Amino acid sequence: MIPRTAGHRARPAGPGRDVSDDATRWKHLFEEFGGTAYLDCAGQGPFPRDSAEAARRAVRYKEHPEEFPEALYGELPARVREAAGRLIGCAPGSIAIGTGASHGLNLAARGLPLKEGDEILLAHGEFPANVYPWLNLESKGIRVRFVRPERGVSVDAAALVRAIGPQTRLIAISLVSYSTGDRIDLQAIGDACRQRGLFLVVDGAQGIGAVDFRVGDFPIDVLAVSGYKWLLGPYGTGFTYVSPRVIDRIATCDVNWLVVKGSSQFNRLNDYRLEFRDGARRFDVPETAAFIQLSAFATSLELLNRVRVPTIEAHVRRLLDQLMHDLVRTPLRVVSDTRPARRSTILALEAGSLEETNRIFRRLGERGVKVSLRENRIRVAPHIYNTPQDIDRLTEAAATA
Repeated sequence: MIPRTAGHRARPAGPGRDVSDDATRWKHLFEEFGGTAYLDCAGQGPFPRDSAEAARRAVRYKEHPEEFPEALYGELPARVREAAGRLIGCAPGSIAIGTGASHGLNLAARGLPLKEGDEILLAHGEFPANVYPWLNLESKGIRVRFVRPERGVSVDAAALVRAIGPQTRLIAISLVSYSTGDRIDLQAIGDACRQRGLFLVVDGAQGIGAVDFRVGDFPIDVLAVSGYKWLLGPYGTGFTYVSPRVIDRIATCDVNWLVVKGSSQFNRLNDYRLEFRDGARRFDVPETAAFIQLSAFATSLELLNRVRVPTIEAHVRRLLDQLMHDLVRTPLRVVSDTRPARRSTILALEAGSLEETNRIFRRLGERGVKVSLRENRIRVAPHIYNTPQDIDRLTEAAATA
């Protein structure tokens, strides 16, 4: 149950610091991380306690298969579809269950009607999961062109729109950059795609579940999401949103028998009529009802929906505001674009030199502060389990490095 009150004592607020009374409101829903200030949700999100318990209950089904209810084959995927759809504001029927963002990106690359001579635009600096499926198409005569930043360290929407050429057929872009935390202007890119008849594919791995987002606000064709980061699910889970605009234009490259009509009638499986069930579930990965995985994943998604993503984003931004205010006491500076429209729940930091950045990163680990190093930048990624005290530990360790 989500608490209505918390016993956190508010700390004095300074410029740029707004520490709310519920700063520790969600902490008890998670383990203690062994005394570590865990600030690396962009790398691996932890299970909430309830999700871990759901996984343990599911493990028992393998220990005692005589207890396994066959209804779970349908109920668990339905729970995930319902919770994922609610999270991003779409119908459950637009959700395909996958094993991570790569599932949706490969679904788009293999299934969308692209042909020889077409061009795909990518931002330089994309995570490899949103690069290699497209490069794999070059053997079919499809060109991949990278757009480099015109200013700053990440590509913005204006640069991508200006790069659109006569052969451009698709733009694939991350909602939030994995290395800088910069958020892209999907509205500008989406409008340009619609005006020119282009496909828009979005890697949502570093944004969905952490930034307020409704998929219906943007003309997105495919949105690929991993479950093990901000969604606090198991590794090897995720989902893909497929727009009704393109659902019948994407080829079904891998046929999962559970998404064929009649597959739930275990006593009549030999009818062999290849007729897909309605919606995006035709693109589910095989073994969709992996009950150990999905029991935990559904529980985590349902928790996020109860807390609500705007609440999560506001909580994390307060922590990052505190961090930016306190960085003056350290050798670190912010690399991320902090303009409101470009901010996310990731903050990238660096020192005056590569050597100093790496030294501070090592010191943070020695002092029990878990962050990550990406493209030679320190990446800080809190979630609802983090508190102002975690940020204090980071700045204190960085100041003495």
